[in-house]
Amino acid sequence: ARKALLDDAARFASAIAPNDSWWKEPLTQGADPRFPNPASEPVLAAQQHLLDEALSNLDDERPDVTDLYFVGFAGDAREDVFRKDVLAAQRVMDERWGTEGRSLALINNPRTLLEAPAATVTNLRETRNEIGAAIDADQDVVMIYLASHGSRRHVLEVALPPLELAPLTAPALRGLLDAAGIKWRI
Repeated sequence: ARKALLDDAARFASAIAPNDSWWKEPLTQGADPRFPNPASEPVLAAQQHLLDEALSNLDDERPDVTDLYFVGFAGDAREDVFRKDVLAAQRVMDERWGTEGRSLALINNPRTLLEAPAATVTNLRETRNEIGAAIDADQDVVMIYLASHGSRRHVLEVALPPLELAPLTAPALRGLLDAAGIKWRI
């Protein structure tokens, strides 16, 4: 009888208790198992490299030419529409307005965590500083394309759960541009 009870318990154990291996990391609530956790070490380790690479791939300004630089910022990872919107805008700017080589996208999205630098205020600051140092401030133009949820108080949502990221405010954005010496801005 004891053996029959143990056999029944083993058969039904997975129905009444979790049977995940003890070495598996639990998923963040609502996380998609197809994509890495934004707070995982591989993602965090890759982010600085991705930003450095994107910034080093920017072409320098050309003397006596008004260059246009494009920076896309997809701030909210909870909806894929912001990633798609920024990438579509970058493609249009590169093809129609000649920003190829002078454009980059900062993206919060589970699909691009190991491919694109994250859209954070810190990464935007580093991007602005790099572009500010590379441009001719008297003639070159910098366009920032922001895609996310906003509020009536002019606060742009910046979200990449489970990370806690600072929102982007209008005064903060202006301060970033002013500090980088970027006069001509869209």
